[in-house]
Amino acid sequence: MSQLDEGQQGWMSMDSQDWGSAEQHFRKALELDPFHPDALTGMAALYLRAGDADQARELCEMATAQAERDLPRTKRHTGWEDLKIRPYIRALYYLALSYIEQHAWALAQPALEEIVAWDVTGMQGSALDLLAQVLHRIGRLEEAVHAYLEAAEYLPEDYYSAGLVLSKLGKRREAERFWRRGLERRPRLASLIAHYPHVMPNPRGGFYDKEFAQGVQYLQYQGELWDNDSKVELAGFYQRRVASNG
Repeated sequence: MSQLDEGQQGWMSMDSQDWGSAEQHFRKALELDPFHPDALTGMAALYLRAGDADQARELCEMATAQAERDLPRTKRHTGWEDLKIRPYIRALYYLALSYIEQHAWALAQPALEEIVAWDVTGMQGSALDLLAQVLHRIGRLEEAVHAYLEAAEYLPEDYYSAGLVLSKLGKRREAERFWRRGLERRPRLASLIAHYPHVMPNPRGGFYDKEFAQGVQYLQYQGELWDNDSKVELAGFYQRRVASNG
């Protein structure tokens, strides 16, 4: 197979969580082309998974520089489906993740904004979600609300985050409006947030519960943004909603 085919096979293995196979394909691609951007990013993703953000960052910086050479001259809002820009967007996304793992929030921001400039969906909300978290953490709260709400079109759990920031801004009525949307789309997340960091066990006890997994992933990145007062406020709102619907 060519380096392009090996890289694509590597990402298919990543999607199926076959990490060993993914690494084999990425390494084969790099044997054929040491500067293949998608394979560099793939290896970076594996390093991130192993907790080595420094190595991941270095590989993503290389991948971004290589992928940038193949971009069209002007930003095109063709997005993630455009195979010519996908390696660049993917490299930027994992570069931003490596910065975030290092708590280098200000460095992650321009990478995420560049993704949105090429892909208005922000990779179906994923990059928009990270951008919102970055803006939230560096104190640009109004902008964070806007980014959370854009991300929530794809990731409804971010309605909770938009409400959190609005609550901190003293806009309680607006906060509750978006918490209501969160409860409509991700009702079980309210209880998980209230119990964070002592996340409740999966009440369904199933081998794989997608909604529960989404909630745990949300808390992995955003749980610490919820202080005790905010958790109590959300829990109170949740209880009032349950009572009024009962």
